Amino acid sequence: MNKQLLTITAALFGLLAGWVSAEEQPNIIFLLADDQRNDVLGCYGNELIQTPTLDRLAAEGVRFENAFCEVPICAASRATILSGLSQRTHGYNFREPPVPAEYVATSYPALLKAAGYRVGFAGKYGTAFADQGVKNTFDFFRAIGRNPYLKKMPDGSLRHETDLCVDAGIEFIESNPQDQPFCLSISFNASHAEDSDLRPGFHFQWPESTDGLYDDVELPAPNLGDEKYFKAMPPFLQDVQELSRKRFFWRWDTPEKYQINMRAYYRMITGIDNAIARLLHELQAQGLDRNTIIVYSADNGYLMGDRGSAGKWNHYEQSLRIPLIIYDPRLPEAQRGRVVAELVNNIDMAPTFVELGGVAVPDVHQGRSLVPLVEGQTISDWREDIFCEHMFFLYNNWHSVRGKRFKYASYYDDGYECLYDLEKDPTELVNLAANPEYAAVRKQLAKRLEDYLQAYPKAPGKQGTSAP
Repeated sequence: MNKQLLTITAALFGLLAGWVSAEEQPNIIFLLADDQRNDVLGCYGNELIQTPTLDRLAAEGVRFENAFCEVPICAASRATILSGLSQRTHGYNFREPPVPAEYVATSYPALLKAAGYRVGFAGKYGTAFADQGVKNTFDFFRAIGRNPYLKKMPDGSLRHETDLCVDAGIEFIESNPQDQPFCLSISFNASHAEDSDLRPGFHFQWPESTDGLYDDVELPAPNLGDEKYFKAMPPFLQDVQELSRKRFFWRWDTPEKYQINMRAYYRMITGIDNAIARLLHELQAQGLDRNTIIVYSADNGYLMGDRGSAGKWNHYEQSLRIPLIIYDPRLPEAQRGRVVAELVNNIDMAPTFVELGGVAVPDVHQGRSLVPLVEGQTISDWREDIFCEHMFFLYNNWHSVRGKRFKYASYYDDGYECLYDLEKDPTELVNLAANPEYAAVRKQLAKRLEDYLQAYPKAPGKQGTSAP
């Protein structure tokens, strides 16, 4: 990152650290990356990637070290984020019926708008509600897609989708009435691969601000690149026609291709960080920095060559773990820089935004507001596990319970179960589902899974209704 941007980042955080009255309705900016697991940010322990803006947000805010997506595929995950509902309940995925209209009014944009917020959206919407319901809720809506990432401007120059998303966000902020709170959602297409262009280096197209970055860095091979991890997966995930396996050969199958594409992927993420720095500078310029909450996350994790795979869509930690940073300038100094260990899920995002806006969380929301955790409260009855799933008419139908120590998953179409002791086996190498020593654990988690399936109503016409 260049020295000018580093200087801007440091300066604006000195101003963002101010405190405002808790009675004042806060602005909310929600920044969502695509295909980014938690360990590709500096604040999550990655020593090679340059993400100073997000690292500073974490240092001055709250970072969640055990954040997961409810469903690891972008269209369904974005529906979950907007609605506060599991995929099982909202029922949406690619080429499937939209989220039912009854859930539009309880989406976080609709609830905040009803409470007096001006709501805006820029970037990849990537989901569907009946009758375009949530899309029509936004007062400002700017769809910006990839393919190509680099857009030709009227003067003939090229501008990256990431920067266009933030340009639109700045336009929204500049046009916002001074006396009206706002909620702005910016959903980047980055760091999703451009699947129509398989050329190494073009498959992950970065913005101009990161040209040349990481060229002199030798990136380490995948942590789980040993063939034993591939061979330990369920047999149907090893099939050469399985999408995660097919895309492995697009991206990661040779050392040279891996280095080229990983450097490009890192540039995309640093490009997001650079763009966010511009957005925060605009908040400071408009005098909005002391009352604007910033939330950063991703729609799902990502397999970057681990287990001989690409993509997501499965039950493994690399597909499910996401970054989650919440920066609230109203927090007292003693509450800043904390790392929260509780299990959280992106099904929690909608109730969190709603409570931040001073609105009662509706009963229909299946997640929990994270506001008490952000404020540093000790919640004795916080959840012991989370529910995750993937429902799709094409492949990989499963549901799972992920607890603090054990994870249980059932691929119900294939009659295949997985059980892992995450304390002894954090890489999920040894499947204990058929181990008699763990029979009681398996039975307990299967029952817990059934509890989730009974608690979360199923969308009409969806499959995958039964636990084993």
